[in-house]
Parts: sequence; structure tokens; C-alpha cells
Amino acid sequence: MKIIVKIKHDIGQRASTEMRLNKYLSETGIFSRREADKLIENKKLHINDKVANLGDRVRDNDSVFINQEINERKYFIYNKPRGEETKWKTIHNVRYDPIGRLDKESEGLLIYTNDFRIIEAMLNPENEFEREYVVTVKETATPRVKTILERGIITQEGEYSPVKRVNLEEDNRHIINIVLIEGKKHEIRRMLNALFLTITSLRRIRFAFLRLGNIKYGELKSFTKDQELQLLKLLNLEA
Repeated sequence: MKIIVKIKHDIGQRASTEMRLNKYLSETGIFSRREADKLIENKKLHINDKVANLGDRVRDNDSVFINQEINERKYFIYNKPRGEETKWKTIHNVRYDPIGRLDKESEGLLIYTNDFRIIEAMLNPENEFEREYVVTVKETATPRVKTILERGIITQEGEYSPVKRVNLEEDNRHIINIVLIEGKKHEIRRMLNALFLTITSLRRIRFAFLRLGNIKYGELKSFTKDQELQLLKLLNLEA
């Protein structure tokens, strides 16, 4: 897998031209810092044409290569329970990594795969893959919440782009349906906190065309052949 480094800069913060490799991989949602350090220790990561070492830094437009032998590419939908940390899974001695992350208190749809070709493409906001969430809040959500989220908001943590879509339940204003294109760390929690709303549950129900459906908590379900082919076609990749 090859990753072209693009370091994001939040408004109000001094632009940084470089970042530690483990931090960059963590912030893009590909690996946790601990997982990245483990790969570095095992000489599985390269920066441009050199083997990465612990503490190495990357700059914009650097190439990061992840080395892993793949005999058969597989794809799964997982229903993450609340309280579980997002991390890679091992099935029959094969490692499968999540595409993006959900924080420990969030639940719902995660995609797991050993096909590193699709991870960066699905996380790249330029590809505009929708992520849909159902959020329950303690307070009553007013139409003002929808207006502000769809306009974009600046919080103490940084600036957040307008969300793709917000729907408020007509008969239950404690439930908010939010569709994002770019999933920054704790984005929904920080935006709603800035609007003085207390989240009691946050669940992802869709990523692109892939839906959680009736998959049980803690269940890992293989893609159907149609889902696999549709995803690879969407990404212009060969099966």
C-alpha cells in the first residue's frame, strides 16, 4: 500500500510542515500510534525509499509504503459495540484493519479489510464517501442546530466544514441524523458540544453504500460478492 502524505492544517494554528509518522498514520485513521510503532519496529514501513525508524517524521508529498503479503483480499462489515476500542483484528492468522475509526464511546459500522488499496481511497474526503450517523442527545435539538451544522462551525478544537446533511426527527427532537463527508477526530462530539448538546449515544449506520442493517453487536459479516464488486468498481480497482 502506498500513501501520499497530506498534512492538514487547522485554522488558527501555526502550519506545520512535518509530523511524526506514527502520529500521521493515527490521525488519518489507518493505524493507532501503537500499531504504527509496531510496524516500524518490524521494518514494515518505508518513507520514500528508506526503511522507517521510530521517531521518523514525514512531510507533505512524502510517500509512505506499508508492506504486507496478501494471499486473498477479504472485506467485512463489523458492528462495533459501545465501550470497545477500534483496533485491528486477526482471523486465521491474517490481520484485518479498520477503515477509519470510531471512538470508544461510539458504536456501529466499521469496515475491516486486508486490502490496503481501498483504505486511503475511502478515507480521502476528495472522494466524497458519505458516513451516516444517528445521534441521540439529552437536550432538545432545534432547527438552529441543523442550520449551523450545514453552514460549518468553529469550535475550540478547530474549524469544521459544513456537514453534508442534517435531519431532525419530527416526533423526537432528541435524535439527529448527520451525514458527513470528512470524518475528523471526534468531529460530531466537538460540534454538538459547541452547540451545548450532550450526546447520549452516537452510532454510525452507513459508509458510502454499505449499511449496517441487522448485523448484531460484535458480529463480523463478510461482504457479499455484489458488495465487493460494487466497492472495487467505485474505486476503479481490479477484483
